[in-house]
Amino acid sequence: VRLGATVAAAQQRAAVLRRAAAVAGEVAAEGRSAALAEPAELTLRASREADAAAEELARSAAAAVRVKAGAPLSLRFVVPDGPRHAETRRVGEQIADQLAAMGVHAELVEVAADRYLTGHVVPGNFDLALYSWPASAFPATDARGVFAKPQGIPGGELFIEQNYARVGTDHIDQLLTQAAGELDDERRAELLAKADTRIWAAAGSLPLYQAPQLVASADEVAGVGAFGLGTPRYQDIGFRG
Repeated sequence: VRLGATVAAAQQRAAVLRRAAAVAGEVAAEGRSAALAEPAELTLRASREADAAAEELARSAAAAVRVKAGAPLSLRFVVPDGPRHAETRRVGEQIADQLAAMGVHAELVEVAADRYLTGHVVPGNFDLALYSWPASAFPATDARGVFAKPQGIPGGELFIEQNYARVGTDHIDQLLTQAAGELDDERRAELLAKADTRIWAAAGSLPLYQAPQLVASADEVAGVGAFGLGTPRYQDIGFRG
């Protein structure tokens, strides 16, 4: 991550120097200040050197590979096959490209769509995988199972609830449990904020974006649609007069 930030900073510095050289050159060319001619040339030279340095850093970042004990890091990124999941695969490709810029190789592996969840996501047969969760107005209770710390059960298996990443901590569990039983709104929000910080630190599951809720309805039907985090008012649902 630091390497990627360094590349961006170098490119920004080169752009600033290019602009400064252009402005100084314009002023000198118009004869408004002969004293600026030499500084303009020096700034232009510095901008060219900065451009070259930024390009070299970018090449180094693309070529860099994260290794441990001499073994390069390579992640198995499972995605569902078939035309219905083309958008999911495009998102996977974009993620793989961004990881490659950080020196992390992610190999996209297409698997049967009808076995994507049951054969890969649920049993943990992946390094990286894409899946979504519906949101609700009750994060303290709904998020508890998604981020719950896996617990050992008889037979040597793990009870993971809905935590397919299998990454969790006792502290996250405690905070979400406390928040679920807290009646004071401000205190509950404080506990959820602390849990959110811990969840990001654990980084077992990373939210990428929020998908819109789309609902189709006939023009003559009223009171229905995408409710988001709201609750439907059934007394308002009906046919228009």
